[in-house]
Amino acid sequence: MKQSIRKSSVAGSFYPGDADELSGMVDGYLNRSKLIISEKPFAIVSPHAGYVFSGQIAADAFKQAAGHSYETIIVLGANHTVSGFRGVSIYPGSFETPLGVTEFCEDTAKKLVDFDIDIVFDEDVHTREHSVEVQIPFIQKVFPGAKVVCAIVGTSNLNLCETFGSALSSISLEKNILIVASSDLSHFPNYEDANDVDMKTLVSIATVDIGEFVRTLHENEAKNINGLSTSACGEAPVLSTMVASKESGAKNGNVISYANSGDTEVGDKDRVVGYGAVVFM
Repeated sequence: MKQSIRKSSVAGSFYPGDADELSGMVDGYLNRSKLIISEKPFAIVSPHAGYVFSGQIAADAFKQAAGHSYETIIVLGANHTVSGFRGVSIYPGSFETPLGVTEFCEDTAKKLVDFDIDIVFDEDVHTREHSVEVQIPFIQKVFPGAKVVCAIVGTSNLNLCETFGSALSSISLEKNILIVASSDLSHFPNYEDANDVDMKTLVSIATVDIGEFVRTLHENEAKNINGLSTSACGEAPVLSTMVASKESGAKNGNVISYANSGDTEVGDKDRVVGYGAVVFM
């Protein structure tokens, strides 16, 4: 297959465009993170906002896996940019950030695409999508020798997420992988409501029970909380990761940390976005 290199689209906005500044920022976040889980993670949930808002929570997630080795990292992003895309897009190549270019795991990518007709190679879905890209500098710092496969899950349709989750689980039988599910939490309630909604969502994710997770999202929506537009903008990556984790033997998850944009100096407490770190073993 012809491999591509996906150039950064949010360097200089979501995170620094200068390599030294970016390296120092990621190191700083990781150095401030605490190791909570000693067991080797199978998957993590990490947020995808600008680093000034969610970088510390992302580092908290990656910190739990940092002491372990992985052959391949599979990043699952949300679909913010291509409204008509309803499948799973695997990027056919590497990602470039100011820290360098990732090494693509071609055989893993091909096996995922061969698993189901709805899993395809589609570069265009990745062109402007930030949710995968913001995970890459953490991977480059924490797992510099690992190969990387990047996917965008186009919709939270349960059949699609269950199929893709099974595909990921099948890969785990052959390779030592870490799955990174890219997701933020609540969008745009006030600070107090976000804390309440987001903790319920995080607890439901940690059950590794997709039914409980979906019910919690519906319950949050039914409360008609002012400003709340979603409880998990990465619902599809999280669903797929929960399925893969369950099928691969994970019995539970752990909520590692939580914050929202109102916790930052530049955040508005009247209109926040939530961020959480979760680990599945």
